[in-house]
Amino acid sequence: MRVPEMRRFGRWFGLIGLLLALSACRPAPLLRSATIQPDLLTPDGDGRNEVVAIRYALGRNATVSIYFVGPDGTPRYFRREQPRPRGEYEVLFNGVVENQLLPDGHYTWVVEAREGSETAQITGTLTVSGSHPQALRITGFSISPPEFTPNRDGLSDRATINVCINRPAQILVYLEGADGVRYPVPRKEVQLRKPGEEGCHIFDYDAGVDRGQEPPPDGTYTVYAVAEDALGLRDVVTGTLTIREGGVPRAEILNGRVEFRSDISAGTGDYIPVNLGGFLYFTLTVHNYGAVPIRTSGPPPGTCYDLDQTFNTPQPGRPEGWAEESGAWRVGIDFDTSLRNYPFRWAVGRPEDLEVRIIDGRPYYYLPAGRTAIVTGCIRITYVPPRNPLYFWAGLIHEDVEIAPLNNRVDPRRVLIEGP
Repeated sequence: MRVPEMRRFGRWFGLIGLLLALSACRPAPLLRSATIQPDLLTPDGDGRNEVVAIRYALGRNATVSIYFVGPDGTPRYFRREQPRPRGEYEVLFNGVVENQLLPDGHYTWVVEAREGSETAQITGTLTVSGSHPQALRITGFSISPPEFTPNRDGLSDRATINVCINRPAQILVYLEGADGVRYPVPRKEVQLRKPGEEGCHIFDYDAGVDRGQEPPPDGTYTVYAVAEDALGLRDVVTGTLTIREGGVPRAEILNGRVEFRSDISAGTGDYIPVNLGGFLYFTLTVHNYGAVPIRTSGPPPGTCYDLDQTFNTPQPGRPEGWAEESGAWRVGIDFDTSLRNYPFRWAVGRPEDLEVRIIDGRPYYYLPAGRTAIVTGCIRITYVPPRNPLYFWAGLIHEDVEIAPLNNRVDPRRVLIEGP
């Protein structure tokens, strides 16, 4: 190669190197590209054009905003100053901005990237058609009572939370304590409306006690009702609910032992003899081993029944007899040929063993947590049943709730009725 040609080649090589060096020093574009496809959005639930795809590429790390500007010139933000590393992105958009659907109309969309004082934008157009004109709202919300005692005593054991929505949406209700722990509230099973339907829905809250679960600790909680539709639109309302003296009631016949005797025998043999017209006596101890008091009702220990009576039978000083009471605990005595379950019943303690509470002007009686009480009673044998001898036994009844297996048919004793 001749010298002049070599010089020309050297100059060209140097120029190319310089251009490459300058190109290497130039920073990459902040916002390489941005598109929204398709350019028509119809969020009307028909399954077509329900979402559009937003795609953009960053040449450098940047803070990104995506928003829509309508005829009124107000920007409605889908993303606002979100930090993103360089790279390519895709996100689906269903028309919801700032918890509202974009109204029908023509919009300018803007994808904006910012790094320090440098800002880059790419814009385009989007048409929205068929947008739901009505915002999702919780139109009714109530809590009753505002304070309740979930302990299965039959008094203020449940709270009812009503939530009404103006259009179809799923509803979530929960309690949240000061510590941030959440406790879900189930929807009541028997309702006129299906889950998600427009209208009012009932949430029946027993704090889990009916399922044998310990309730949230006593205190005041914030109740959240959250409605959310298929597009992700939400509405939230709050209230307060106080839990007091909550807990699962637990009691037992102590040691599963009942002392039966008659007025002629202590009953130490295979059976207890009792004369026709005589009395069968019992003594047992009730132990409240739970964390909450248990409510009880009469008749008091020491009451005597005839064999053909029940606790509903009119008694001296109680002409209307005693009725079953939801949530009340009673000691019961039953026998083989009885026509009903535990016909003879007594309170779980004497008046001096019990705590008296006045609720709505009426006295109610409770055996405090951790306490025991001795219960006695008797039955006058007024006739000979079809089966003789026969078994008598005790039970501890939580009325309209359960007779727990350990408290049912406790310490059966064989009794022989003697006489004509």
